[in-house]
Amino acid sequence: MNCGDCLEQLTPYLDRELTDAELVQVRRHLQDCPPCDDRYQLQVHLKRLVKVCCDRGGAPEHLRSKLKHILF
Repeated sequence: MNCGDCLEQLTPYLDRELTDAELVQVRRHLQDCPPCDDRYQLQVHLKRLVKVCCDRGGAPEHLRSKLKHILF
């Protein structure tokens, strides 16, 4: 897997939408590629920030529920 492929897979990876084989490929790439891992960490932090904001009641229940499932 190259960086472009990995970056395309980050959102589905975070949303747990990849196959087991795809998960393994992305994990391996992230372990071996600090720039891609940095991008992944940024997306993780962004999703957590969105979750915190949603938990404060500022988002519809269906969105809060989906984020809770995805993030934790």
